[in-house]
Amino acid sequence: MLLQVPQLAQLPWLVHGFSTRRGGVSRLPNSRSGSAPGKDLNLTKSKGDSARNVAENRRRLMVRLRAKKMQLVTQRQVHSDLIHVLNSSLPSDFPSAGDGLVTDRAGLLLSVTVADCLPILLVDTKQRVVAALHCGWRGTVRRIAQKGVGLLKQTYGSRDRDLRAAIGPGIRVCCYRVGEEVRDEFEGQFSYASQLFARCEEPSPLQTRYPLLFHYNTESHAAFDNLLYLDLVQSNILQLLEAGVAATRIYADAPCTSCHPEMFFSHRRDAGQTDRPTGRMMGVVGIRDMPARKAPSLRDQG
Repeated sequence: MLLQVPQLAQLPWLVHGFSTRRGGVSRLPNSRSGSAPGKDLNLTKSKGDSARNVAENRRRLMVRLRAKKMQLVTQRQVHSDLIHVLNSSLPSDFPSAGDGLVTDRAGLLLSVTVADCLPILLVDTKQRVVAALHCGWRGTVRRIAQKGVGLLKQTYGSRDRDLRAAIGPGIRVCCYRVGEEVRDEFEGQFSYASQLFARCEEPSPLQTRYPLLFHYNTESHAAFDNLLYLDLVQSNILQLLEAGVAATRIYADAPCTSCHPEMFFSHRRDAGQTDRPTGRMMGVVGIRDMPARKAPSLRDQG
């Protein structure tokens, strides 16, 4: 139901995690395996689910996090580089549009919803500041992860040595097919863009159906589709490194959402199938309201 980074789980004041599709009350189908609908932990309203189910799923997540008294903060995600800083009470117009949340205030549980895009959590272990970022390709090409780190440094004085970054489950290069226009966007922003894309020749439906026909035709290779795949994880790792986060403090070994239908929702895998709606998972991070330490009394001092 919940994935956590062991190095971050050691911090008693920190609440964090990445949900899976398991452990809820929603009944959304597994499109790849064709198995019967299970008890899915869908955390946003979607076609084929109810507000009551979503509310119960969120309650279960909060219980699992031991965060029942915290306020879950969501936003209207728009694939941007807009990040909101929440240092006092929430604005009256919240949830506002944006794709990042930052706070040093205890009691708020920041969240981003995903179903292939990367949820990235930032933690300043010294200043006790946290951030949750929604990183699809559009946010990534706008450098939202790099800007998130910069915002922590500018607003709170965060230092490189105190920063940690966790990249949660998302679509990986094995499954993230994109068009040439996406590559063009990245090439316009990053000098290392060539490192972020892989090409793969894939047979067309006709070639798959009649393999022998093409096997003996040496000129037929030109007919293969030359597919382009984006490494979204590596792109964000490089941004975090440029921003000053140490490689040993970037945790990015979460599974691919598209490869594991039994564990994760995936928009790429399931979208476009009107009879098979796609749910959403969450990446969450917050500061636990820790009780103040009791000052020693004269008796305690002996």
